[in-house]
Amino acid sequence: MRTLLALTLGLVAAPLPAEPPADVRLDQVSYADLLGELKARKGQVVLVDVWGTFCAPCKEKFPALVAMHQKYNRRGLAVVSVSVDPPDDADAHEAARAFLTRQRAAFRNVILTDKAEVWQAKWQIEGPPLVFLFDKQGRLVAKWEGKFNPDEVEKRVAALTEE
Repeated sequence: MRTLLALTLGLVAAPLPAEPPADVRLDQVSYADLLGELKARKGQVVLVDVWGTFCAPCKEKFPALVAMHQKYNRRGLAVVSVSVDPPDDADAHEAARAFLTRQRAAFRNVILTDKAEVWQAKWQIEGPPLVFLFDKQGRLVAKWEGKFNPDEVEKRVAALTEE
């Protein structure tokens, strides 16, 4: 009986092994290089998430994007997260990397090196959140500005990965 009790207490007291951290990188790229990367992903469904550490709605929806990546990446979905935090702010860069690590964002993560005026003019927005969805031919098929419904995005992703 003592042996059983000792085994039971040992199991209860033993800490569960920690899950290994996701392999998360945050690379600096220019807007032009990002466009080149996206064009090179032809043949995949591509979900591009434009976000910043200063953007509460961006961080709120991020777990849904991680979940979509986990669910659909084997069916051809590529998720690319694009931080628009100030490129010359080391603290913001580190905060973005730390956030991505906590979220286990094990997909392509970049921070734009261009100033805000560049991407704001190209995307015709003032700031994030912004999500783009491209089909396997590289065509833009959907764009969400501001808060969005992750279920709606997932339905579109599911349909495109089935094609």
